Amino acid sequence: MATCANCGAELQPEWRFCVFCGAPTSAEIASPAVTGATRRINPLAILALVLACIGGFPALIFGHLAIRQIRESGERGMLIARIATVLGYVWLAVTIVLVVNGIIGTL
Repeated sequence: MATCANCGAELQPEWRFCVFCGAPTSAEIASPAVTGATRRINPLAILALVLACIGGFPALIFGHLAIRQIRESGERGMLIARIATVLGYVWLAVTIVLVVNGIIGTL
């Protein structure tokens, strides 16, 4: 009976991987391919999230730009850009309410 080269456990002939450690039982079995370069996170999405966290409604502009770039380039960060866009709209609404309240409050 064959043994695992990684952990030394006994292997069944039909096994393609060791059930104890997960190592392939033969050299012909390819391990999962590792991509050479991972996709980067869109910098505009990060900028939009930072602006949204510090309370800036310009985050919605940068969020929309990031979403467009991510769709075209395939970069990562779509969720970050969407969160920043929503927070940008929230900050815009808060700003409008405060401005209107300030104008009405002075009358």
